[in-house]
Amino acid sequence: MSDPTIQAPSRPGRPKDAVRPTKHAVISMGAMGVNLARVAIIGGFLLLWEIASGRWIEPFLVSSPSRIFFSLISGYRDGDLLQHTWVTFQEIAIGFPIGAISGIALGYAFGRSRLLAEIFEPIIIGLNGIPRTALAPLFIVWLGIGLWSKVGVVFLLTFFLNFFNTYTGMRQMDQEYVDLANLMGVKGWKLTLKVILPAISPYVFTGIRTSIPFAVIGAIVGEFVAATEGVGFFIRMSAGIFKTADVFVGIIVLMIMVIIMDRIAELIERRALRWQSQTEHIQIQA
Repeated sequence: MSDPTIQAPSRPGRPKDAVRPTKHAVISMGAMGVNLARVAIIGGFLLLWEIASGRWIEPFLVSSPSRIFFSLISGYRDGDLLQHTWVTFQEIAIGFPIGAISGIALGYAFGRSRLLAEIFEPIIIGLNGIPRTALAPLFIVWLGIGLWSKVGVVFLLTFFLNFFNTYTGMRQMDQEYVDLANLMGVKGWKLTLKVILPAISPYVFTGIRTSIPFAVIGAIVGEFVAATEGVGFFIRMSAGIFKTADVFVGIIVLMIMVIIMDRIAELIERRALRWQSQTEHIQIQA
């Protein structure tokens, strides 16, 4: 008969009170490592750039991070760069939503109507083959050198990307969803909002996020062609008088605009597609 006071020996190498790291902690540690790697890569590149400028490469050609930083601060302190940024932001803020909504709406219409798609799809594909940046001079002629010519270029570059992504989503959508909803009496706008849009939403958000950099490119191309304000005009003017630091300042401003817009779109996408993660979680539990 065994003595109840005698306990079984614990496994060596694993303390009794040891706590395993949670999945959330492991993910956080992984994210921290990724962020540290990013900071190290960017910091190392900037340091190498600063050292090379004036030693290995002429500052006239590549400037330096320190000169660019002080030029950025000076530009916003004077208010000149802020005005140029505001003009470019207005062009994108008007042209991008109009182009995205129009492209999504037309892609949805083509997906719902086979006749409409058969008639106009070759025309849309042909128009898509035209380089949109080559149309910038025409928009200048039609709409002048002001705000609206750049809005037109932004609209074109945004429209086609959103159209083709939405149209692809409509073609890839499982028709059984629509048939089942029709059997349940769901039709019209309820069918669109409750069934079709959730089904194609990944394609829609892919089009939106992909078109963000192209919207910025459209505004800058229009300002390169003819403008008196805007970040593109600021870059072209700085390059014309050989102010390399200011050219990089303009590029950084555009990069920051794209990053902010993409992060906003990502937050909206996460909220809109929250149902997908919940569905996957339920499937995993099952």
